[in-house]
Amino acid sequence: MSRFRLWLATLLASSALLPTSGMTAEKKAPAGERVFGTAKVVQFHLTMDEQPFAALAPKGRGGFGPPGFGPPGFGPQRKPTEGTHRNTFGVEFPWVKGDLTFDGETFKDVGIRYKGNYTYMATAEALKKSMKFDLNRYVERQKLDGLTMLNFNCSVSDGTRSREAMSFAFFRDAGVPAPRTSFAELTLTVPGKYDNELVGVYTLVEQVNRGFLKRHFKDGNGMLLKPEGLQSGPIHLGTDWKAYEDRYRPENSPTDDEKNRLMDFTKLINAGTDEAFAGEIGSYLDIEAFLKFIAANTLLSNLDSYLGFGHNYYLYLVPATKKFVFIPWDLDLSLATWPAVGTPEQLVELSINHPHAGPNKLIDRLFAIDAHKERYLAIIRELISTSFTSEKLLESLEAIEQALKEPAGKEAKAVAARKERRSGGGFGMGMGGQFGQSMPSRKFIEKRLESVAAQLVGKAKGFEPKPFAFGFGPPPGGAGGGPEKKGR
Repeated sequence: MSRFRLWLATLLASSALLPTSGMTAEKKAPAGERVFGTAKVVQFHLTMDEQPFAALAPKGRGGFGPPGFGPPGFGPQRKPTEGTHRNTFGVEFPWVKGDLTFDGETFKDVGIRYKGNYTYMATAEALKKSMKFDLNRYVERQKLDGLTMLNFNCSVSDGTRSREAMSFAFFRDAGVPAPRTSFAELTLTVPGKYDNELVGVYTLVEQVNRGFLKRHFKDGNGMLLKPEGLQSGPIHLGTDWKAYEDRYRPENSPTDDEKNRLMDFTKLINAGTDEAFAGEIGSYLDIEAFLKFIAANTLLSNLDSYLGFGHNYYLYLVPATKKFVFIPWDLDLSLATWPAVGTPEQLVELSINHPHAGPNKLIDRLFAIDAHKERYLAIIRELISTSFTSEKLLESLEAIEQALKEPAGKEAKAVAARKERRSGGGFGMGMGGQFGQSMPSRKFIEKRLESVAAQLVGKAKGFEPKPFAFGFGPPPGGAGGGPEKKGR
């Protein structure tokens, strides 16, 4: 035997004697594994001094007021005050410090602020408000279970408390990159004001950030955008990047190449010839991923989204492919519960062929190409036989309901003891959904599956939502095939 063969045989024999029992256990658990699980309930405790707790409340009022305070498109915009975050209606939420405890470990000087648009107004007089926690804002590289940011959503518009978790789970099952969720019981201590007070149970939602993007796309360094108010789809605003910042709202600092990529993408959508669009769109857009994103929103009748207001989604330019992908966000008004473009009875019949409110250049131009429209309908068929089935949806719903039964009961007692109002702002946004419009989840599942099946075989047209008609949607019995309702 040669010296090399002898050396190799000795090496293999010695390696076979190495202990292996602890090797798997030593592998680092994935970020968020202890926090997230669709029907999991975890406990958090927040400790704050009285001054920063009081400073959480925003100063002044937002709404459709002075220029620069309203949503994009309602007058000139100005930058938020330093150290604050401005919501769609111009409310500025200050960042403050507090200590957050999870699983026996306390994280010091965590950045905390309120969050939300309608949800904030609806909880103005309640202790329980939606909140965002930034572990890194004041302490660099601080992580909780490998996570740097957490979203605590109060679910004030969702009396079932299940829509967001169930809908995000469906997106993930459908193969769409989507945040993970769980439920969090939050207690609060503010010396002299609250002592281990139960604030309530929240839907805990994973942040779409670098860690999320790296997990899904192997690279989290690409341009990440969170568009607002693009109701007709991505719009082209010329060649000056400054014009894009207020509407596309970059979450990081894009390179010049990334900026140009977005401008070229939007120009192709809005000004490209049919021939150019058909030939080039696949080089800018991950078409398969986009069709799944649209199909999932459509099946969920989720109009408070890209399909309706043109918001509540992230747009990511994947570095490896230079293609854009869409990521869902804010799903508490899914399941036919957004009143701006239709009643629940209309939205449960949402058209699978025209699910968007009014024209949408990207969807309309893709659907005009037979191969893409056929693939989209094939995805719908696949999903209603795999992920969007009565059995799977009800299984998910029942697991969530069972997990929430005890925490929700404890919250109700705490709220009653505080004698606080459940909603505010004068918008009627209580536990039944915005303007009291909602449909029981089980009824939605039954009716939606019936409607989609009928549409696929040509027995029904479905409801085609019209552009923004805030409050009650299109007129009863109007175009689109929704059932006529009297006395609305």
